[in-house]
Amino acid sequence: LTSCTSLEDRVKQQVKSMDGMSLLGTVEYTITKVVKVDHDAFYKLGERKILFSCRSYMKAGIDLADFSADDITVTVELPQPKVLSFNMPVEEAKLVYESVSGLRSEFTTDDRMNFLKQGEENIMADIDNLGILKDAEKNATLFFESLFAQLGVEKVNITYNKEK
Repeated sequence: LTSCTSLEDRVKQQVKSMDGMSLLGTVEYTITKVVKVDHDAFYKLGERKILFSCRSYMKAGIDLADFSADDITVTVELPQPKVLSFNMPVEEAKLVYESVSGLRSEFTTDDRMNFLKQGEENIMADIDNLGILKDAEKNATLFFESLFAQLGVEKVNITYNKEK
């Protein structure tokens, strides 16, 4: 039956069930501290020093009284955009200019194919400056924000993993 309710309703029900919890401890530390004091006064004779070794216990976590369903944001971590396909058809390459003079031989078909291959490599090497990957990231962000908005999730945080 829970699958019949919207994601937002299920999240709100889950948050409401946590109303009885006020503090959610997530970590506990034991801290040992040495306290040393030299309490000298120029107008009094003698020394006064004290040394303590203290142990304290500290818990930290979340105060759920400050939390509501409105604070929930869905985070989607996507891999970095990359080139998914690249095609430079030879039949669409147009010779714009060619000049051969003196004792030089004409360009062969292999020469031309190698030059086109270098062109492909230059395009791929310059991919970051072309803005294609930035546009792909922007459009992927819009896609996932729209997708989650259709599911009823209003707050979506889209991040891109730099290591993937």
